[in-house]
Amino acid sequence: MYLGIDLGTTGLKCVMYDKDGTVLSEYNEEYPLIFIGSFVEQDANLWWEKICEAVRGLSAECGGEVKALSISTQGISFVPVDENGNTLYNSINWLDMRAGDECSELAARFGEAVIFKKTGKLCDASYSLPKIMWFKKHRSEIWNKTYKILFPLDYLNMKLTGKFVTDYTIAGGTMLYNIRDLCWDREIMEYCGIDENILPDVVPMGTDIGKILPEVAEAFGISSECHVIMGAQDQKVAAIGAGLNEEVCTMSFGTATAVTKMQKCALDRSEVCQFRFDDNYYVSEGVAETSGAALKWLSHMMGDISYKEMDVLAETSVAGANGVTMETQFSVGASMSGMTLSTTKGDLIYALYEGVCRETALRIKQMGGANEIRVFGGGSKSRIWCDILARITGCRVCILDTPETASRGAAILASKGEMAPAKIKYIIEPC
Repeated sequence: MYLGIDLGTTGLKCVMYDKDGTVLSEYNEEYPLIFIGSFVEQDANLWWEKICEAVRGLSAECGGEVKALSISTQGISFVPVDENGNTLYNSINWLDMRAGDECSELAARFGEAVIFKKTGKLCDASYSLPKIMWFKKHRSEIWNKTYKILFPLDYLNMKLTGKFVTDYTIAGGTMLYNIRDLCWDREIMEYCGIDENILPDVVPMGTDIGKILPEVAEAFGISSECHVIMGAQDQKVAAIGAGLNEEVCTMSFGTATAVTKMQKCALDRSEVCQFRFDDNYYVSEGVAETSGAALKWLSHMMGDISYKEMDVLAETSVAGANGVTMETQFSVGASMSGMTLSTTKGDLIYALYEGVCRETALRIKQMGGANEIRVFGGGSKSRIWCDILARITGCRVCILDTPETASRGAAILASKGEMAPAKIKYIIEPC
C-alpha cells in the first residue's frame, strides 16, 4: 500500500491506496488557525498529532504493508525548532502579512527584478523571507534559541525520519531560494543575517529520504520498513495527481484558482510565479486569488444559496451575462458593471464565472498558452463554469474522476510513478 498525506492550511487529508491507485480508506480532519490581532499563526504540533491519529486509524482499518508514504503540504509557513525538533513558537502562517516593512526593505535593497530573477517571486509580504526577518528582529530571544527554521514539509519529514530536508518547490516559496542555481541564495542570506545552517537541506521531490523512525513505526502501527519519499508543495503535488506534463496545464479550482504549467526554462514574465520543479523542469504558477472566495461572497449576498442553486440560476443567463461584467480580484478591489433594471441573479452569477475564467485565460497566456487544462477542486463540479472556461480560454477542459488530487499526487510520488494520475471523467471541447 501507499499513503498519500495532504497537509492543507486548515485541514489534513490522508488516503491509503493500493498499488493500482484504488482508494482503500481515507481520513479528513480540520484544525484551526490562530488569529492574534492581524497576525495569523498555527500550532505545528497539531499537524503531527493529526497525522499520527490518521495513520494509526488507516493502518488498523486496512491492514497490509505500507511500502512508502509521501506528503503534500501548504507552503511558505514556517516554524522555529530546537535541536530535538521541538517547536519554540507557533508556525507563522502563509496568510500572515505582518512583514510589510521588511518586504519594502528587501525591494529597496535588491530591486524587484533581481529578486524575481533569483527566486522566481516578486517581493511580497506573504512569502517566508520577510517574515523570517521580522521574527529575527521582533522575537530575538526565540531566534537565538532556534536550531532550524522549518517549513511544513520538512517539519513533518523531520518527525518521520529525524532528517531536516525539504524539496525545491517548498524552498522556492520562501523568496530565499535561488531557483536557477538550486541553492539558498547567499547574497540575500548575507544581507538578512541568516545562516544557511538554520535552513533545511534541499533535494528534488521523489527522493527517497529513508525509512521512518522505529518509534514512529510503532506509534503508526506500520512496518519500520516503510520509506518516506520526498513530497512537495500542495499545488505542485495536486498537479502531479491531475497528470501535469509539458503538454497539459492543471487548474486548482478552489478558494483561489491556481494554474500550473511545466516548462524546460524559467519564464521572464513576472506576472506568474516561477518554481524549480525538479532537476530538469520549472513550473509557472498563476493565481486568481479570490475565485472561490468571490463565489462564496456572492452566495452570501444572495441569501446563502447553495452552489448547485447558483449553477441553476447561471443557466438562465447567456454568454456575456446580458452586458454584466465582473472583475473578481477581491484582494485588491473587485468591481461589477453593466447592470440594468432587467439584470437577474443569473446574470450576476454568470458574470462572476466569466470574470474568473478571463483571469485564468490571462494567466495561461502569460505562461505561453496551452491546449488542455485538467481541472480539479470544488469548482470542477460546476459543469456550466467548466463550459465557460473552455469557451473563454479556447482550451480543451478535462474533468477528472476526483476533485481531490493532492493526496493522490503524494501517493504517486511514494510509489515512484507506479500509480497513475487521476482519470479523465469527461472532456469539454472549446466552442
